[in-house]
Amino acid sequence: MQSTAAQHGEGGLQDTGSVRHIDHVTYVAAWENEKGFIETWEALGFHEHVRVFTDRHPATHIALVAGTSPEYPWATMTGLSISEDPESPINEFVRRYGAGTQHVAYNVDPTTDMEEVYQRLKSIGWNFMTPVLTFEDKNKAMLRQAFVAPAIPFGPFVEFVQRLPGPDGKAFDGFDMMNIDELYDHYADYSRRLEAGKIK
Repeated sequence: MQSTAAQHGEGGLQDTGSVRHIDHVTYVAAWENEKGFIETWEALGFHEHVRVFTDRHPATHIALVAGTSPEYPWATMTGLSISEDPESPINEFVRRYGAGTQHVAYNVDPTTDMEEVYQRLKSIGWNFMTPVLTFEDKNKAMLRQAFVAPAIPFGPFVEFVQRLPGPDGKAFDGFDMMNIDELYDHYADYSRRLEAGKIK
């Protein structure tokens, strides 16, 4: 199995011609550290943009943003995922590796076929733990995400995200609880199989 680091080698991202910039960075921490995390980012000019609660893997996912851009009502985003459930994949990460960066998400050009990007990356050795996940909001804007498998059980990973506009021209600018729960289904299953030596 290729590590995440190896997957960034020559012939990787640059070959797709469609990854534009970092969309967001998400951190994980202990439940009781939420207030301190938010205060730190507020001191840097960020404010809370959206808060999503997941059911299958009970957790709170908070997006903090700063600035504005032509496409979104923010220019920079960072996230925090926390859980009161001691068995959650979030707390498994924190137990093993401490609080910190869980994943980095790259923004995919909305004019690009996300499925094509996914297949091209797979063809050059990227190891994904999910298919392309898609969610459409009430305004018909769409969120498309694909998640690269961690190199170590419950370890950090990479995301590719595409935010597509609805008929009103506004792009999907937040997150969806169903996509997040599906991510954690795959993340927990892949990590357990990796730890059991069922994935090479």
